[in-house]
Amino acid sequence: APPAAAPAPATKDAASSSSEESWANRSGVLIGAKVGGIMPFNKLQANGTVGLEAGYQFGPFVIALTADYQAPKSHDGANDVRVAGGTYGWHITEQELDVMPEFLYRLTMLGSVVPYVGIGPRIYMLRSTVRSNNVTPYMMDTTEQSTKLGFGVPLGVEIKVGPGAFIAEVLLQYGTIDHTATGDSNVGSASLGLGYRMVL
Repeated sequence: APPAAAPAPATKDAASSSSEESWANRSGVLIGAKVGGIMPFNKLQANGTVGLEAGYQFGPFVIALTADYQAPKSHDGANDVRVAGGTYGWHITEQELDVMPEFLYRLTMLGSVVPYVGIGPRIYMLRSTVRSNNVTPYMMDTTEQSTKLGFGVPLGVEIKVGPGAFIAEVLLQYGTIDHTATGDSNVGSASLGLGYRMVL
């Protein structure tokens, strides 16, 4: 009988696919950073945002702690007979330092492109500062601070670049605020962040 044929060597494409799958499912300490923009659902204006994340990735799952900062603003005017001229302008800055423990699920079967979805509670540390455009004895800067609880839903994608991954993420979030200057309102928003993530 003729000798059996030797098995064909693995192709380059198969080896590459196996390597990408291994990359997508690796485990270890995760670190990352993001920058982007935020669009509030209330009357505040769009603004920039920056964030950091750290956690642990095990296969398709991630448990992480994220922190981000933004300071959206708004301004308008009002009538008041108690001030000179009967009108005044105001400007509010809503500083937000937000911390979010999050759980992510990653779709690792695509290899070097990994969509993901997550959820987690958000802790909002809020500081509202209101200033008037009028320099009069009647109007003074006012500042209020509070800590509120909300939630966030990150939706994103990782794209393998170098030792880590480029990330693009949309974060949908919601929390309440009830400062004197803001009234009973919310700090809900949608933000788009771009950044880089690595697993060590």
